[in-house]
Amino acid sequence: MRVANFALLALSAISANARVLHSLLSRETSSVCASLANQPLAVHIVNGIPPVTIGIINVCLCTAGIADFMSSNIVAIAAVAVAGADATQAALTNLILSSASHRTCTYPDHSSGPVCSPNNVCGFTCGDGFVGTPQAFPTDCVCPAPNIVCNGKCISAAACPSSVAAAPVKRDLEYAKRNSVCKVGYTACGVFGKSQAWECVDTQSDLESCGGCTVPLTFGSSRDVDCTAIQGVSDVSCVAGRCAVGRCLAGYTRSYDNSYCIRNADLEAVIDASVLASVYGLEHHPLS
Repeated sequence: MRVANFALLALSAISANARVLHSLLSRETSSVCASLANQPLAVHIVNGIPPVTIGIINVCLCTAGIADFMSSNIVAIAAVAVAGADATQAALTNLILSSASHRTCTYPDHSSGPVCSPNNVCGFTCGDGFVGTPQAFPTDCVCPAPNIVCNGKCISAAACPSSVAAAPVKRDLEYAKRNSVCKVGYTACGVFGKSQAWECVDTQSDLESCGGCTVPLTFGSSRDVDCTAIQGVSDVSCVAGRCAVGRCLAGYTRSYDNSYCIRNADLEAVIDASVLASVYGLEHHPLS
């Protein structure tokens, strides 16, 4: 009886571990997307000063694509230069979430997304030979028969060396194993300069890995922020995965959202609308 009970417990543990591993390896990514047509991008600079409108944006944007947008769109680039990345990201996120067109989108395995458009804010494309279904507004990527999934790709059975579905990528299995070792609230992160090393990090409070791993173990993992590297900072902490500036050095002022320090000289220039216009060539007209 004891042997039977032990066997049942072992099978239960294996089943539970399998479910956890499956959820780690097959988890869908998600993002909130919206069509932002002729929307003014206004950013906060410091407390007590109304938001400054930098320009007009006309784009279909997802929260997952904000970082790339801030580095490629002229209006967003100007906003980052004036108010900083955190304030600009907060403004763009607010525009997305407050838009009547916003939707929470999920992207299945083997998809590359988001591919946001006014007609389908939750659009994506399928890769590796997989096909989107249903055809009009796909919600999943499937491998149509008679093809089979081989080494993560949808190909003909004849082209598959083993003619059987491949096991999950070794790196993903290793990532899942490492995360299962880290206690709740910690993330398995790589170690700079050591390809095989890893450590458990509390990315919600670690000053040098705030919000993500300095060396991510998987592609697409959240990027970290080194709070101690913020220019002009004197006292800073990492709270809920975001840098919280407590005090700035002399000559600097805390930003509106307390996420960075801005030089007083730059602040004075921004407040002067004529200087702002001359710096960005706006001629008192917002960028578009």
